[in-house]
Amino acid sequence: MLCIEKSNAQQAAYRLPTPLKWGVEKLSFPIDFAPNIPFNGNEELRFAPGWGNSKSSEYWAYVFLWFIHGKPWLHQDTLNSYLTQYYNGLYLSNLKNKTNAPANFTKANVRPINRLLNDAETYEGQITTLNFLTGQPITFNIRIHVRNYPQVNRTAILFEVAPQDYHQPVWIMMNNIVTGFSVKDDKYY
Repeated sequence: MLCIEKSNAQQAAYRLPTPLKWGVEKLSFPIDFAPNIPFNGNEELRFAPGWGNSKSSEYWAYVFLWFIHGKPWLHQDTLNSYLTQYYNGLYLSNLKNKTNAPANFTKANVRPINRLLNDAETYEGQITTLNFLTGQPITFNIRIHVRNYPQVNRTAILFEVAPQDYHQPVWIMMNNIVTGFSVKDDKYY
């Protein structure tokens, strides 16, 4: 998929691959369910075909991109805070009876690791939250890729998320999406 984003100064185009049968969703910042995450730009998601099937080896496996303006100062604490806000809001926005939601149910714990190819920073960790499909606790493994694109004044934050172990096949598919991500600084991408 190609996305062209217009700004006053210049245009930025990016490509986030969509494997066969994977779902797609796109949102703008501020994100409705996490309005305090202080970015301008957009979020784009790729859902594995078995994302919603609890019997699938792809259950809850997905990649999401925050393609944002500027170069925000990111580190372990800010990412943990943003992810906590994000997953709290995601659960609450999908909960039919919002009065029964517990307080402080998400815990994000990411830490920097050795940078991977094309990343300015790379993080891994876990997020424990509530599964809005079942209402039960769920723990996700997460890998975060931070990439800076000063030529278009953008930052890409790519998140790979799945409850499966990093060595499971679905991570290969998610890695392929991240590896295939690219940015071009003109509209003829």
